[in-house]
Amino acid sequence: MQGKKQIEPKMLYTITLEQLVPQDNFYRRLKKVISMDWLYKATTKYYGREGQESIDPVVFFKMCLIGYINNLSSDRKLIEFCSDSLGIRLFLGYDIDEDLPWHSTISRTRQLYGEEVFKQLFEQVFEKCMQSGMIAGHTQAVDGAFLKANASKDSLEIKQVSNSVDEYLLENIKANTSPRRPAKINRAEEEQQHMEGDEEEQTRQLKELDTRYQRQGKNYEEMPGSESRGKFLSNKTHYSPTDPDARIAVKPGKPRELYYNGQIAVDTAHHVITHAQSFTADGKDCRDLINIASQLQGRLQPHGMGIEKLLADAAYSSGENYEYLEKQNITAYIPLLGGALSGSEGFIYDEANDWYICQNNKVLKGSGRAVDDGRGHLVKKYFSLQSDCKNCPLRKTCISDKAKTKKVQHSIYKAELERAKARQQTVKARMMKRKRSSTVEPVWGTLINFTGMKRLNARGIQAANKMLLLAAAVYNLKKWLRYTAPKTAIKAMALVQTKAGGSFYLFKDMLLQLILSPVAASKFSIYKMCFAGK
Repeated sequence: MQGKKQIEPKMLYTITLEQLVPQDNFYRRLKKVISMDWLYKATTKYYGREGQESIDPVVFFKMCLIGYINNLSSDRKLIEFCSDSLGIRLFLGYDIDEDLPWHSTISRTRQLYGEEVFKQLFEQVFEKCMQSGMIAGHTQAVDGAFLKANASKDSLEIKQVSNSVDEYLLENIKANTSPRRPAKINRAEEEQQHMEGDEEEQTRQLKELDTRYQRQGKNYEEMPGSESRGKFLSNKTHYSPTDPDARIAVKPGKPRELYYNGQIAVDTAHHVITHAQSFTADGKDCRDLINIASQLQGRLQPHGMGIEKLLADAAYSSGENYEYLEKQNITAYIPLLGGALSGSEGFIYDEANDWYICQNNKVLKGSGRAVDDGRGHLVKKYFSLQSDCKNCPLRKTCISDKAKTKKVQHSIYKAELERAKARQQTVKARMMKRKRSSTVEPVWGTLINFTGMKRLNARGIQAANKMLLLAAAVYNLKKWLRYTAPKTAIKAMALVQTKAGGSFYLFKDMLLQLILSPVAASKFSIYKMCFAGK
C-alpha cells in the first residue's frame, strides 16, 4: 500500500537541539575541543558598564569561524547560513526559536575589537598544533599574495598639487580623471591627499600622466571597461578616499586594482601557518621579510624551537635580508634578484684596498660612501682616471666613445649576495625551491579560494590584518582537527593483527576484495596458494 505523508503541525514540541544534532556532527565536535571563554577577559576593555548588552564575544568569534570554514565573506549570508543549521545553533548556544544577531552587529563588532584579540585567537590554535607535534620549526616557507580591498578604483581621486603647478595641465588631467563613483566620505588623511615631492617632481608626474592620455588618443570618459582605466593609475598620483590604506597594484595578466599585501609563513612539517600579517601593497615583498622573521622567531623560541632554514622566492631577495638572516644563523634559500654584485666582467676586486683592477692593470678607486643607485639599492661606485682610459688599447671593448672614464659599482652587501648566489647553485637549493612551492603556495590557494579571502569585507590595514589572522586560524584549526581525528580504520586493523593468524588472514582477504578487482584478487589468491605450498 502506497504511503502519503500528512503534515500536521503541533502546538508544542518536546525536543531539544541535543536530541536533533547527531553525535558525530562537525560543530558538536568543534564545541568540545575548542574553548573561547578567555575572550570575556580579553574584550572587557572595549565595553562600558552601562547601556544595552552587546553580542557575546564568544558568539561573535564562533560566527567568524563559521564564515571562514564555509567560505562566506558576506555577513548577511553568514547569518542566513547559521539560522538554517541545527548543528551551528548548538555550537553557538542559540535554541531553535531564538533569533540570531543582526548582520550589522557582526560588522560593528569586527571594527570594535583590536588586532590583539584576533592575534590571541590565532595563538590559541597555534598552541594546539604545537602541543600535537605538528610543528617542527626548523624550516619555514614564506610567500605573499594580493588581497583585494573593499574599494573600487572607480572612486580614486587625483592628489592635490602645489599652486605653482601649471593650471592648464592640472585642470586637463582632472577633467580626464574625475571619479566615476565619488566617495560619500573622504577617509584619507590630509597628508595622503597631497602629491609628494617638490614642485618640479609634481609637474613631472603630471606631465607623464598627461602623456599617457595623449597616447591613448581618446577622452578618458570614452575609454571602454576598467582595464583601460587601470593603465593610467598610480599610487604617486591617485589615492582612495574610501579605503586610504589600500594601494594600487597589478597581478600578472590582470587589470590594476586596489589591494593589500598578505604575508604568511608555513612550517614544512605539516603545512601549519606559523605567521600571518597584512601590509600595504605599494612596496616590494623584500621590505617585510625581516619583520616577519623576527616575529616568527619570537613565536617559536618559547617552545625551544628556532628557524634554521628560510625558504622564499626571488621577490624577497635583498642584501639587508641576507645580512639579517646570516646574523640570526638562518640559512636563506632565496634566489638572487637585482643588486649590483659586480659592475663589469673581467674587473678584479681588491677587498684589502677597496678598489678594482681592470684588465689593463689600472686601478679604479671609489669614494668609500654608499649611495642609492636609483632602484633602492645602496651601492659603492668606483671610477678610473681619465688619463688611464684615454690611451688604453682595450678602450673600445670597455667603454663607449662618449664616456671618458670607466665606472664600476657593487652593492654594500656584496659578500652576502655572493654567498647567496653560490648557495643557489647547489643541489640542496633546488630541493628547497621545490619544497617551498609545494609548502606555501597550496596554502595560499586554500586561503583565497576556500576561506573567503578573495575579497576583504572590511576596510583599513587593521581590518585586513584581522581577516588574515582569522583565515589562518581557521586553516590551522581544520588541519588540527584532521590530524587529531580518531583513526578508526587503523585502530581496527591493529586490533585484528593482535589476534590469531586465521582471523588476520580472513580480514586480509576481505580487504583484498574491497580494494582489488576480481581478476587481481584471484591472481593474488593463486600466488598465495603457491607460496604456501598448497
